[in-house]
Amino acid sequence: MKLRNHLLLNVFLLLSVLVVLVPFIWMLTVSLSPSSDPFRRVAFLIPTSFSLEGYLQVFQQAPLARWFMNSVLLTSVLTAGQLMLGVLAAYAFARYRFRGRETLFFFVLCTMMIPPQAIMLPVYLVVNSFDWVNSYKGVIIPHIASAYAIFVLRQFFMAIPRELEEASRVDGCHSVQTLYHIYLRASVPTLFGVGLIQFVNNWNDYYWPFLILNDEMKMTLPVAIVQFRNDSYIEWVPTMAAATLSVLPVIGIYVLAQRYFTESSLQSGIK
Repeated sequence: MKLRNHLLLNVFLLLSVLVVLVPFIWMLTVSLSPSSDPFRRVAFLIPTSFSLEGYLQVFQQAPLARWFMNSVLLTSVLTAGQLMLGVLAAYAFARYRFRGRETLFFFVLCTMMIPPQAIMLPVYLVVNSFDWVNSYKGVIIPHIASAYAIFVLRQFFMAIPRELEEASRVDGCHSVQTLYHIYLRASVPTLFGVGLIQFVNNWNDYYWPFLILNDEMKMTLPVAIVQFRNDSYIEWVPTMAAATLSVLPVIGIYVLAQRYFTESSLQSGIK
């Protein structure tokens, strides 16, 4: 009985993995197919003939390096800002007592429940009033604070014994030193885990950069990928080639930070 249940569980997990991987395999398969009728040259998600035409077309016809650097710049700055503000806000919510703290934190959590599309128009009007349309400031500043980062880091900070903070006060540490020596050093895996999730979300963000950035040379990779189309059809092979290249940095970062991400999940579950 246990063997059968174990076998069924393995089959279910295998099917789940296949369901998740099929879109990525299809993307890679189309990107390696010839430009002429790529879908007819695919059998069971495997191209019947391989070609690098799509990748050559991407590098020859598009400023891919510029789009890549735009994505790296915006994603890095935005993620760093979200972590910095998240740490400061989480420390204040976790350790300071002030009037309206719980109410304010409740409103922070409420922002996680509002679909981004619901507030795009008012945020766009504010950005437009500051003349930040078609600028990196218009992409970064409206999303520089992350309720998710604040929530996760606050929960972790609250699990740290207050005696450690009191001991640092006795040793002469002020608030900034206590935050660095006690809280930040203890939360390195959590910071890596939150930073990885935020980096992936920021890297894959399409709607807001598409709404703000009009200049082709300022576009990020998710926005620029749709440039391989005209009024009548989409050039699927170069589009999938560009999409495949845009996924590689995220995979690389996850592989390098996987240990910290796992530690963050385990610590959150234990505490």
